[in-house]
Amino acid sequence: MRKVVIVEGKQDAAFIKVLAPDLEVREIELKELGGGGKDHKDTLRKVLKALQNDSQFNPIDKIGILLDLDPSDFTVKSRLAFVNEGIETVFGVKLESVNTFQQATNLQLACHFIQPNLDVLLRKIAAKPSPRANCLHSCLESQENAKQKEREKAWPLYYMRWDICGTAERKNGAKYVNFSHTNTKGAWNLASPVLGELKAFLSLF
Repeated sequence: MRKVVIVEGKQDAAFIKVLAPDLEVREIELKELGGGGKDHKDTLRKVLKALQNDSQFNPIDKIGILLDLDPSDFTVKSRLAFVNEGIETVFGVKLESVNTFQQATNLQLACHFIQPNLDVLLRKIAAKPSPRANCLHSCLESQENAKQKEREKAWPLYYMRWDICGTAERKNGAKYVNFSHTNTKGAWNLASPVLGELKAFLSLF
C-alpha cells in the first residue's frame, strides 16, 4: 500500500532517491516540506492536512517525517515536540519517540531526525578527494556574516561541482551537479556506517 515520507527540501529528496533507489517499487512517495526549521510549523501542519485529505480518496498506509535535528535550534525532545504539534493538530495523536510508528485512525506515523543534519552527513560519506571543496569552504568559513547552516549546506555543492564534475559538466550544473549523476562517478560511500540509522528508518516503509 501507498507510503509517504516527508522531507525538508529538494536536496533531501534527491539524496533519498539515490540512497533508496527502490522507492517506486515499494510505493513510497517523497513530499517536500520546503524547509524544516523552527519557523516551519505551519508548513508541516499543512502538508499533513493535505495528506490526510488525500488519504480519503487514495489510502495511505504510513507517513514518515524525516527532518534534520539541527542542534543549534533543537534537542531531540524539542524537535519531537515540534513534529507533534503538527501531528496532533491533524491526526489527534502524538509520537512517543523517534523511529517508532504511532497508529492514527487509518494510518501510521513516525519520524526520524538526521543528526546533526544531512549536509554534515554528506561530508562524512564523501568518497573522493575534496581539495577544491575544502578550499572554497575555508574561504566561506572566514566570512563572519556567513551563518553556520549556510556554511554546512555549501560544502556538498562545492564538492559535487568542483571535485566531482568535469569542466564541461559544470557548464550544465542543473543536469550534472546533483546526487544522481555524481553518485555514478563514485562520489558517495552509500555503504558508510553513518547512514545506518537513516537506512533503518527507511526500511520501516
